[in-house]
Amino acid sequence: MPSSHEEILLEENEKDERDINTFRRLWKYIRDYKMILVLAFLTLFFAAIIDLALPYFIKYGIDNYITIEYKFTYNQETQTFEQDPEGSWVYNDKNDKNVLINSNTNEVKEVDESLVRGIKNDNIDKITTFSLIFLLVLLSGIFFNYGQVFFSNLLGQKVIYRIRSDLFDHITKVQYKFFTQNPTGKITTRIVYDTQNLSEFFSEVLSSLLKDIAILIGVVILIFTLNVRLSLYTVITFPIVLIALYFFRIFDRRAYDRVRTRISIVNSYLAENISGSSVTTLFNQEERKKKEFNKHSTKLYKARIQQMYVFAIFRPAMNFLYFLTLAILLWFGSQGVREGFATFGTLYAFTSYVQMFFRPLFNIAEKYDIMQNAFASAGKIFKLFEAKHEYLGKGIKKDLEKGEIKFENVHFSYNKDEEKVLRGVNFSIKSTDRVSIVGETGSGKTTMIKLMSGLYEIDEGEIYFDGVPLYDYDLESLRRKIAVVPQDVFLFSGNIIDNIRLFNEDISEEEVIKASKKVFAHDIIEKLPEGYNTEILERGGTLSSGERQLIALARAVLFNAKIIILDEATASIDVQTEDLIQKALDKIADTTTIISIAHRLSTVKSSNKILVVHKGLVVEEGSHNELMDKKGVYYDLYKLQFEN
Repeated sequence: MPSSHEEILLEENEKDERDINTFRRLWKYIRDYKMILVLAFLTLFFAAIIDLALPYFIKYGIDNYITIEYKFTYNQETQTFEQDPEGSWVYNDKNDKNVLINSNTNEVKEVDESLVRGIKNDNIDKITTFSLIFLLVLLSGIFFNYGQVFFSNLLGQKVIYRIRSDLFDHITKVQYKFFTQNPTGKITTRIVYDTQNLSEFFSEVLSSLLKDIAILIGVVILIFTLNVRLSLYTVITFPIVLIALYFFRIFDRRAYDRVRTRISIVNSYLAENISGSSVTTLFNQEERKKKEFNKHSTKLYKARIQQMYVFAIFRPAMNFLYFLTLAILLWFGSQGVREGFATFGTLYAFTSYVQMFFRPLFNIAEKYDIMQNAFASAGKIFKLFEAKHEYLGKGIKKDLEKGEIKFENVHFSYNKDEEKVLRGVNFSIKSTDRVSIVGETGSGKTTMIKLMSGLYEIDEGEIYFDGVPLYDYDLESLRRKIAVVPQDVFLFSGNIIDNIRLFNEDISEEEVIKASKKVFAHDIIEKLPEGYNTEILERGGTLSSGERQLIALARAVLFNAKIIILDEATASIDVQTEDLIQKALDKIADTTTIISIAHRLSTVKSSNKILVVHKGLVVEEGSHNELMDKKGVYYDLYKLQFEN
């Protein structure tokens, strides 16, 4: 049995593999923007080269124009001891001929003050030229750094835009059960919050991370190119830096995972208790819930403190290693200047390169956190892409013409390992029938409606529309002919006319009004502040339940639905609105098959067929009078409801 330490290492390896797989999937999006990617890399490459070149430029200026030494150089031999040789002042380390003459009689020349000024003035032109070149290099550095940041961010925004669009498109096509198993908030978080985390990776990390890596490699190469001996002293601390980074990565990842887990627990607890706040209040559970929340919050606090310890140790450790490296460099560098194996310019360049080497390491903790957030979010996003698409049928038949329905030995369970909700359901509904489905709560009524719409795939049996198997249809076309009016009608933010025509501007206002009049919704809509142009909140929060249902009926008529299904639509509305809905249904009954899941049995008397569902089976069917005469399940339900 492996030790706990080995188990943790295995976990780290699994996370590395997960991150690699996530990056591979992310790369599929990145590579679609080859031109932007190439421009990002080119500008990054030149920006890194210029940044690395700047200390070398300054080193060149120091050695050639600031710390220059002059000496007198003889150009010819003298024939006698009394004769002064001709010569000129030159740089100590440039073209020094120093022709040896009779050494004992060689006269030491002192530099005249005016001659020194002349020599310095002679180099002003060279210094000016050098300064102009240095300025051009700086400006080009600004240009390439801007380009690198711009193209990296542009690449990121395009990738995020594609991922967000693809994710939304994917979500609209997944199986219906996906939405019953995943809360709306969770899905919204993936599309908005997690894509934002991924966006920060491109803007905050990727745009600088690759350049930082190039700088780190470039610094090591350049210092060894400049002075091998001084480089060997400088890199003494580098292995310690690498070891510190390795352990920081391990400990920070563990701390990060603990924090993320605790945040998830706190969020779940909050969401649950906000939703159930009324129950908490009614049963005086505030104190207990407060203690439970504080318990979870304390664990999150401790996880944050542990993560803070990692940061608190790492940053000072990097500072210490930086100053230690600088101290070693200055100690041996100053000796090098005295002994002649290094110049002042070289020493300056080395101090600059050491600073450049450590600069990205100081911010690596923050960047690593952003990167972990981004990869965790990307993993969740791509996990969402794994949700199966809905099967939309063979598409052999497109249009529903009559509105006939037949269930033949239909079996269904929401999960394969659970008890079946429907167990061999059989019934048939003719075109323009008005059918009510009744039964106890949990008997399978709503499930039957969902199967009619193709929201779930049946386990056994067959469902027919106009004598054609359900999955021989193109389900998207079939659903256009089936309108479901639930108890809680969903309306989108916008005005009423757009909600009726579902934002299809090809449908005229006259057509909308005609459909509304047919279901007695027109007069109610006209009484609203701005009539059909009245703005409503999401889910139709400014309208009553009955008003929303009339709008849904108007929508069904407008789109020429052959089958209208009311899922307990009249269960929670006033009698006056219910009467309007019944009149609307009477008006369209000649051309439409109407199916109602009835909560109040008083509303089913007008139906020419009633299906009685009991424990996943249709146990009775017939008219109200026929079922009452049978004195079976329907009779008991009716008697129980009216006795109560």
